[in-house]
Amino acid sequence: LTLVCPCCSHCRTLPAAMDLRDIPDRWKRFNPETPPYKYFPNRTRKQTMVWSWMAMAGFSAFGYLLAEIVERQSVGKEEQIKEYARQNASIEQVTMIKNQSEAFKEIMMRARRQRLGLPPQAHGSVDMRDPFDE
Repeated sequence: LTLVCPCCSHCRTLPAAMDLRDIPDRWKRFNPETPPYKYFPNRTRKQTMVWSWMAMAGFSAFGYLLAEIVERQSVGKEEQIKEYARQNASIEQVTMIKNQSEAFKEIMMRARRQRLGLPPQAHGSVDMRDPFDE
């Protein structure tokens, strides 16, 4: 008994019932030394491991060299950018940058005190007193 494919009439006919004996047993042909890889199917597990380690070492070396090149390029640029900013920044911009860096420093110091388990720093007294009046 065969059925015709429902999508179109010129497709091949489909068997009505499958018998388990008709399905090929792929596990009997499985060799653990040469698994069925999709790419480069005839390689062994050892070849896969060697190529994987070589790729990791190669990409790590490439990343390290790229980071070194970028670092060397940025050292010269850093001085150039500082000089350019010093010459072209207005007084308001310099003040804003200084205030922002002080705020970040204060936030970091608070976080450090909290991380070390210290209590928040007590605010100093705002009373004005004469230092010579003791």
